[in-house]
Amino acid sequence: MKFVLYSGKQNWGGTIVVTYLCQLLEKNGYKASIFREAKSSDNRIRFIYNCIKRQLLDTLIWSYVRLFPNSPKSQPYYKGYVDLPVKGCQRKYLPFVDDDTIVVYPEIVRGNPLHAKQVVRWLLYYNRFPDDNTWYGSRDLFFSYREQFNDLRLNPTGRILKIFHFDKELYKRTNYGKRSGVCYFIRKGEARSDLPMHFDGPILDHLKEPEKVRILNECERCYIYDTQTFYASIAALCGCLPIVVVEPGKTRQDYIKPDDYVPGVAYGETEEEVRFAMRTQDEVRQEIQKLLDENEKNIKEFVSTCKAYFFPETAS
Repeated sequence: MKFVLYSGKQNWGGTIVVTYLCQLLEKNGYKASIFREAKSSDNRIRFIYNCIKRQLLDTLIWSYVRLFPNSPKSQPYYKGYVDLPVKGCQRKYLPFVDDDTIVVYPEIVRGNPLHAKQVVRWLLYYNRFPDDNTWYGSRDLFFSYREQFNDLRLNPTGRILKIFHFDKELYKRTNYGKRSGVCYFIRKGEARSDLPMHFDGPILDHLKEPEKVRILNECERCYIYDTQTFYASIAALCGCLPIVVVEPGKTRQDYIKPDDYVPGVAYGETEEEVRFAMRTQDEVRQEIQKLLDENEKNIKEFVSTCKAYFFPETAS
């Protein structure tokens, strides 16, 4: 049993957890590799051509970066097109998989570009195409990253695969002195109708991670329009007060389960929410460690479920 994980090119949260899943599978003794998406096509030959073209482009860019690391043109590629967000993962360059291979697609991938016989769909966000029956296959095995993202029509038993990746050395507080100003995360909130016309502070969405951390250590408050992003907790870790801007008519209870505990984060700017966030800010790192400790158990359950579903004759 082998795994190929289909990954996007940009280092967003979804790409990071997909890559980290690859690393955890390898650490648990399974052959796993990352396939970086190429321009998909219903034409198999054209898709293979696009993969080869992408591989050549990767090679050329990375060769330039290594030869001229201080060139301004090299800088975007260190954390961009050719770089994986989690180090040490194997790469798969050509779209050939055998019947012993399980391909894991995030929910945003339409169809089955690698023509895999064994397919896992990982709902890392809400199903954006609930009325399109052509998006996924009838034999696909579904997992949801969080219960909130699950689609019961696709995953009626509510299988969960939560893999948590966190860089403790990067995301931390360095400023214990004076703070001023505000900053913003928009991310998946970009389509919201209540976005302000003007922002009185920087939008952090597309900045590199060290720059985000630097600004979060300078600002007093961070307003967040993506109601599900973990950057809210990261802001709290950096000593910045994160305020998730709730949608009109909604409260904290509309975004998290009753038994979930999200310290350090205010849902809305009421006095009660702000007091709670400030009072519990020091608890954020403890909650993060709990999530990291659960990774090993979660990966074993994932592998066991895949084996029982796709290869029942070998499951014990």
